[in-house]
Amino acid sequence: MGKAPVTCLRVNSNIITKEMTRTISRLLNNIVLGLDGILNKALKTCGLLIAPWLADIARVYFIIGYYLRLGRAIITFILYKEGKVDYLFLGSYRPIALENTLSKILERVIADRIVDTAKEYALLL
Repeated sequence: MGKAPVTCLRVNSNIITKEMTRTISRLLNNIVLGLDGILNKALKTCGLLIAPWLADIARVYFIIGYYLRLGRAIITFILYKEGKVDYLFLGSYRPIALENTLSKILERVIADRIVDTAKEYALLL
């Protein structure tokens, strides 16, 4: 039996400042701090200033295929939902994940790129 042909999809690594600025602007303001202690509101306030540097970092990640281990660290807290009659059910709890804020931004850019590539190659139904 012959080997199946391998298809390699390349994700465009040319991340522009405008794309990074858009991703930062979509962050929610009033959420729990991430592991790095950076408020989303602070990132949004400084978004135009820091977007070029974050775009450069993301570009390098795409080119060399490297992703910081720090971004993989997540702490999850489980909180009770108020007003629940029975706390034996999983739906009576709310998980809160604390994640590195800058990693979240890069993850969103990567996710957007994957979706765009999948649409381009008609891989999404």
